[in-house]
Amino acid sequence: MLSANGISKSFDGFKVLDDVSFVVQRRGLTGIVGTNGAGKSTLFAVVSGQLGADHGQVWFDDADISALSPARRARRGLGRTFQVPREFAHLTVRENFLVAAQRDYGETLRSVFIGWGRVAREERTIGERADRWIEFLNLRAVAGNAAGDLSGGQKKLLELGRMLMLEPQCILLDEPFAGVNPVLVNEISTRIRELNERHGIAFVIIEHHLEALKALARHLYVMDQGRVIAEGEPAAVLAQPRVLEAYMGGVI
Repeated sequence: MLSANGISKSFDGFKVLDDVSFVVQRRGLTGIVGTNGAGKSTLFAVVSGQLGADHGQVWFDDADISALSPARRARRGLGRTFQVPREFAHLTVRENFLVAAQRDYGETLRSVFIGWGRVAREERTIGERADRWIEFLNLRAVAGNAAGDLSGGQKKLLELGRMLMLEPQCILLDEPFAGVNPVLVNEISTRIRELNERHGIAFVIIEHHLEALKALARHLYVMDQGRVIAEGEPAAVLAQPRVLEAYMGGVI
């Protein structure tokens, strides 16, 4: 589904990513861990198109997407959430869902003058999709509330829901459990697992909450100082001496 091949990225001569490669299978649940400064978020920025790589390629669904903008990557089915949610605070939760949807017809100049029936049908379809995802994510009780009033965990669910409005094939999740209470950690984990198993969406997850990630991911990559130092089944990888050494003083 997704692969990064030999990705390198430097800032002012400092190499943040050094020949990083990873592979995500279709319907995969892949985790990426590492201490602060390991290069994880920079890797996501390159894969999703916010940053260009100095070297290397990103492939998605058998196509080289290295030169595509973030918007074009998203339209192909590759989405990304952020460590700090970026909701439209003064819009309601439901309006946030609606804004995220791609409109094939309703935003064209032609539709301003003709085709109102088609626009109405498109908006109705989008509204129904938003309501389904709101229900799925257990946000119905707050659907009419301002998004800025949500708890941290609810904002993470909202961020995921807006991405689902684009009907993605693969989602990059940047620390979905950060700042979230244990109840909502379980809620988010359950929803990710259901999306993977029932809808076939692949996930790549950066996370410092190792117990939650170990229970969720089927394959794990460990990064340190801009490089991948280990990969494989989560429990086995996290027990490797090299990984334990990299995390000394960290979260293990």
